[in-house]
Amino acid sequence: MLGVRRKVVRRATTAVVAVALVSLPTTAEASPEAPTQEQDQASDDEAPGERAMVGLESLNASTVDATLGELHAEVTRQLELLGAAHAGVATANANLADADSALADVRFRIEETTGASDAVVVEAFMNPPSSDALEVLTAETMEDATVKQALLHMQADDAAEQLEAYEDALADLAVLEDQQESALAAAEAARSEAEAALEDLEAATSSQAQFVGRVQAALAEAQNHIPTDPNEAAAYMARLNEVAAAMEQARETREIAAAQAAIEAERQRRLRVGAMMCPVDGPMSFTDTWGAARSGGRSHQGVDMLAARGTPTVAPVSGEVQHRGSSLGGLSWYVYGDNGNMYYGTHLSAYENQGVGWVEAGTVIGYVGDTGNARGTPHLHFEVHPGGGAAVNPYPYVVEACR
Repeated sequence: MLGVRRKVVRRATTAVVAVALVSLPTTAEASPEAPTQEQDQASDDEAPGERAMVGLESLNASTVDATLGELHAEVTRQLELLGAAHAGVATANANLADADSALADVRFRIEETTGASDAVVVEAFMNPPSSDALEVLTAETMEDATVKQALLHMQADDAAEQLEAYEDALADLAVLEDQQESALAAAEAARSEAEAALEDLEAATSSQAQFVGRVQAALAEAQNHIPTDPNEAAAYMARLNEVAAAMEQARETREIAAAQAAIEAERQRRLRVGAMMCPVDGPMSFTDTWGAARSGGRSHQGVDMLAARGTPTVAPVSGEVQHRGSSLGGLSWYVYGDNGNMYYGTHLSAYENQGVGWVEAGTVIGYVGDTGNARGTPHLHFEVHPGGGAAVNPYPYVVEACR
């Protein structure tokens, strides 16, 4: 559908500018030095100004005004489509942040239940249920037997709950991984649509600029062929002035639309080539702890940047920022970069610029803290996910950005 839409848009834009340009004289048509075949057959007594008038017959205020209106309307429409595409990117990124946050939560549940379920297995191996049952049967009194039986049931129920919680978390993990994959695909599609919309806007703006250039060139050429007869000259200049007035009347709106398109194109260019900024804006320290052992049998998937509580954390690249909380990380931010990568920071003490959407690289989006499972050790746990996929060792990125 995207390819079809882009082809339709470009055909429409091309058709508008083609009609406009066909209606305009070329420099050769306006110049007596390069007469057409019909002009060759004209009378030798025909004045140069009259030959120029023949070439400029279609250059009139109404034609120029109508064509400029059509081209400006197309640029305006493309600007609206670009805005809608950017809104789609924001929605897709918000959905992706929800999926990423839910995935982080269930992984924490697995970490918590892994330890408990492992303990159940170890306990069962070390103290088989038959041994516990034998203790009940050999109790010295009925009261002791009753208490031991109750404790045995409680232990069994607790073990069953722990194992069930672990199995439920694993089942949820599979579902949420599928949801995260779908959300990631939707976000990538939305970004592609926004890129296509920008290309269409640039095409429409280029067609508008091409038409304006042809009209301006024709007006400039016409100034060289003013008729010598006063009456003819007056009529000739009146027509040129009407065309010039039509151009001036449309100048302001045309320049606004062109400026908007140019700003957007330049912004996109800068974002694509921008280097990552240090995510902690203040004194901090860090080491390469990628893969280090963590609770629940997991391994460290980021770099811990130790800093004082309240130190600003910033968007490492330009992109869409989403703030979410999770059991594992506490207060967290996700930056879905315009370069296609996702950056994750957590254990914040507070948020900044929550809900603003797109931010420039270096914008403060939170503050270092110790929320989640980092109590007592303020730091920013920072991750890099190329293409929004699995995390990679962020240490080289941080060394480059924070040195």
